[in-house]
Amino acid sequence: LVSSFVNRARQLQLRQNYRKLIDETQLNKEELVKPDSNGLMENIAKAHQLFKDVNETRGAALDSKFMTLAVTLGAQKTNLLQTDLVAFQPDEFIAKLVTCMGGTVSEDKDEIDIPENGWNVLGQKTATYFTSLTPALHPLLGAFEAIETGKTNRQATQRNKQKETSTKVQLPKELTNYKDDKKEATPEEIERVLHIINTFYKDDPASPIDYFELVVNPESYGHTIENIFHLAFLVKDGLVKIFLNENGLPVVEPVNVRPDDISPRKKVQVIVSLSMDEWYAIIDAYQLKDSLIKILF
Repeated sequence: LVSSFVNRARQLQLRQNYRKLIDETQLNKEELVKPDSNGLMENIAKAHQLFKDVNETRGAALDSKFMTLAVTLGAQKTNLLQTDLVAFQPDEFIAKLVTCMGGTVSEDKDEIDIPENGWNVLGQKTATYFTSLTPALHPLLGAFEAIETGKTNRQATQRNKQKETSTKVQLPKELTNYKDDKKEATPEEIERVLHIINTFYKDDPASPIDYFELVVNPESYGHTIENIFHLAFLVKDGLVKIFLNENGLPVVEPVNVRPDDISPRKKVQVIVSLSMDEWYAIIDAYQLKDSLIKILF
């Protein structure tokens, strides 16, 4: 019983020491995060010493709380450290440069004395670090006079022709009859697909049109995607419906709409995806040789 009482008193004192250490760390955190301060490491050492006597959950929780605070302060302390140990100092660089040229700098750094051949000395020392040839500068006092030779005249004529060609404004070709050009006409294509569906369905109204035989063009993956796109518009507008037949395959069937029917049709959102590998697989499975929907030019 006495041993249990002593242990309880010891753990109570331990928790009080932990709380005191946490309060001191929290109170002095601005001082502890300074780069030249060792207070944070000292507090961590105290916590390690206290942790040796921890043998219950409450003491471990206080130790965890302190370590969380210490880690946070340690991160702040790291951000304040100056990592640019080697920084460029302009004054020091100038002093070394003048010394290299055989010059002198006054004590107050207001006067610099460089001998006449100082820059030549600097040039000779730095030239060894450049392996490539340094281009020489030759200033001109006026323009060169053209030499009257046949070759020069031909070159001048060619330059003049190139200049005249470059100055001509390149105008785009004017489009006079856009109907004769090949173009994408989405509404017209949708109506054409609907007409094809109605035509095939009238020939055999008892059998819906196979979806893949309708949209897949075995000669063009891009045209297949366009057919799927146009058919999706027809389904969305309620002019065509797609459903699964008794074999579980998608089929297409037109929706009969009376001319006097003005009631709004239910619109359905259709999302279809078809990869090129799937396109090849469908062509092989159906043994497709031609497309029901031809490409119009």
